[in-house]
Amino acid sequence: MLVAKVVSTVRKLYAEMLKFGVVGAIGVASDIGCSNLLWKYTGLSHTVASVGGTCAATVTAYIGNRYWVFRDRPADARRREMAMFALISLIGLIIENSFVFVGDRVLGFHSIAAANVAKFVLGLPIAGAFRFTTSHLFVFPEAAGTPAGSAPGDGDDALPNQGADPDDGFSAQSPTAASAP
Repeated sequence: MLVAKVVSTVRKLYAEMLKFGVVGAIGVASDIGCSNLLWKYTGLSHTVASVGGTCAATVTAYIGNRYWVFRDRPADARRREMAMFALISLIGLIIENSFVFVGDRVLGFHSIAAANVAKFVLGLPIAGAFRFTTSHLFVFPEAAGTPAGSAPGDGDDALPNQGADPDDGFSAQSPTAASAP
């Protein structure tokens, strides 16, 4: 029962997770570029330069998430959304860059290669999982009655009330709602 519920939820979130991954990959590319440029060409510490790269990636991620990944989510509370995104990003920044700090300051690994491993191999996956989960749940919450991973107006393959579990929390769209722009 629990396994079936988890599989069902993952299937519903698959498209959203895939888009989030594409936006994340673009953010990682900007993060890698900015971080490495700052590490190589400035006198900034590895941790401070890493934070600069994370900030560049955060701006990229907000734009991609708001206007592509979660575009179907209501935007009626943009200030709240931006504040939540900033808070989630700050926590993700701390998670991600704490690995760089520990590697550089505690363990004594001072090379750019060590900073890249600490940030992108260790810190980024953990921070990324945190960011996806919290963005999905808190920053860009679903509209009431919208199934996870589907945009308003997305149709089902099944006809209404044919084989659907009435207690599954999902409902079919009316023909007028499905055809609305």
